[in-house]
Amino acid sequence: MNKLVTSVFFTLAILIFSPLLRADPQTILAEMQTMRLAATNAVTSFYMFSGLDADSKYAQRIDTNFERFEASLEQVGLQAQAIGLVDEVATIEHDWAEFKQLTNNNRADMLNVGYPNERLVDDMGRKSLALVNLISSSYAKLASTSGMAPPAIVQQARNMALLMEEITSQYAARGTSVSGFMFVGAHKRSLVDMADKFQQDYLTLRKLTKNKSSLVILDSIGSKWKFMERSIRNHNENSVPFLVVSYNDRIVGHLQELDDSYHK
Repeated sequence: MNKLVTSVFFTLAILIFSPLLRADPQTILAEMQTMRLAATNAVTSFYMFSGLDADSKYAQRIDTNFERFEASLEQVGLQAQAIGLVDEVATIEHDWAEFKQLTNNNRADMLNVGYPNERLVDDMGRKSLALVNLISSSYAKLASTSGMAPPAIVQQARNMALLMEEITSQYAARGTSVSGFMFVGAHKRSLVDMADKFQQDYLTLRKLTKNKSSLVILDSIGSKWKFMERSIRNHNENSVPFLVVSYNDRIVGHLQELDDSYHK
């Protein structure tokens, strides 16, 4: 009997004190997705801020993205040891601090000088890309090592949300640049290439979707994408960054809605 009691207490101690067992990989993966979207949207918001003569609306959007990123980073950091990503999270924290400082410096230049330093804007854009790539590699590692990868439909929705943010960021960089500064050369794909990919991914997502409520969401995404796609593919003619940013928000919101409905 004493051996049984000892065994039970030992098992309970493991369940209570083991960080590995307390960690929730699915929640951490969702937080990492929030970080990727926030980092990318912060850059887009800066392009709009600078292109619209320091519009306070986009300054607020930058700050909102900062808050979203840091709230999610805090949650990931709390579980860094449990999920085996201590070094990765430390690097993310370091790169995030550098990216945030670059963004704030560029905002200050807009307010104090009237235009940003082109080199620093380029550094900001490249740092954002590197940060998102680092988070993505950490995301893939956790999904693999935990054995708890998101359902295919959730992963597809997340991939599309990030792709949509990347499309919008590159479009905004092109559409708001008055002096030629853009880090678009750091992108491995053109806007047309990314538009093709988004269309393909959308069709794949439709094949994965079965229930009616999700199909309604997809129909809404499809109608907005059809309208937005024309501007993306013809980005050198009649640039409309405000419209593209607006439709980006709606499409990413719908994809998040779809994500939430399946992984919760």
